[in-house]
Amino acid sequence: MPAETVKRRFLELDSSHIKYVIESLNQTTKINKIRAYLLTALYNAPVTIGPYYSAAVRHDFG
Repeated sequence: MPAETVKRRFLELDSSHIKYVIESLNQTTKINKIRAYLLTALYNAPVTIGPYYSAAVRHDFG
């Protein structure tokens, strides 16, 4: 990936994305490469946070 694309994605992060990643860490059993996991989770957070919470709501109220 171009560095500028990655930089732009990381600049989109806010506190809700960080909380979401921490929450996902609490649900994960074992992580071998924590740095790689965190970078990937943070990079993907802006596009996965919406579907994650939508699925949680559907599960709770469905």
